[in-house]
Amino acid sequence: MKLRILTIITCCFVLISCSKNEYLDTTIDKPTVEFTQATFNKTISFVENSSSYDIAVPIQVFGGTSDASLSVSVETSAPSDIYSIESTKSLQNTVLDSIHILVNTTKLKKAQTYSITLTISSEKVAIAKNYETCVVTFSQQAFMDFFTGSYSCYESSTNSTYNVDFTKLNDTTVKNNNFWDFPLPGQYVPFVFHQNEEQTVSIPDDYEWTDLLGNKYLVSGSGNYDLQGNFFVNFTMKQAESEAIYQTGKQTYTKK
Repeated sequence: MKLRILTIITCCFVLISCSKNEYLDTTIDKPTVEFTQATFNKTISFVENSSSYDIAVPIQVFGGTSDASLSVSVETSAPSDIYSIESTKSLQNTVLDSIHILVNTTKLKKAQTYSITLTISSEKVAIAKNYETCVVTFSQQAFMDFFTGSYSCYESSTNSTYNVDFTKLNDTTVKNNNFWDFPLPGQYVPFVFHQNEEQTVSIPDDYEWTDLLGNKYLVSGSGNYDLQGNFFVNFTMKQAESEAIYQTGKQTYTKK
């Protein structure tokens, strides 16, 4: 019986040792290349208007460095006139590098998503099977998406600064959800952006708006925007019942 127990203990020790050795034997001791992730997403700014916008898709080398060349193959339904890509990539003995996709943004349809699948291979250096392929998706902002999100508003009439969130209402208009920093819940003021040479923005004339205390006003305004996403509006507030001017001022919105 003692001999049997001793035999079992010995076998277990051998198995543990073998398992440990097998784990150590899997250590990568030669340069190996892979994408850093299986998917890569890029949103291109609305104002970008270049024939060679660079999307750099990161790759990494571990287990050493290499100056070997990679072959890059592409699978996509995207029109060939909107992108170009290097078919070979020479590593530069660094641990981080990129595969570059040059996008002609003048050919993109706004808000449409494009997809390109990249696969790397090489006869000179090992490729990790986990991330030998990367699916790259990209799109360019629609015009109104450029003016959504968080802003800081400075108001000259009250000499105050407060936070504002703009959400998209339609293809020309966003909603100011914190107008005057005192809205009744659910109330908003629309800001209409015009794609014209003057880059104008306006509040529709006499738009009815209710403050937190239930007071009703007729709001109007006009101003201009820039191509960094900032804008200003000179506004007028009239009391809804009497149409007497209650307040005028300038609101300056700075994108966060």
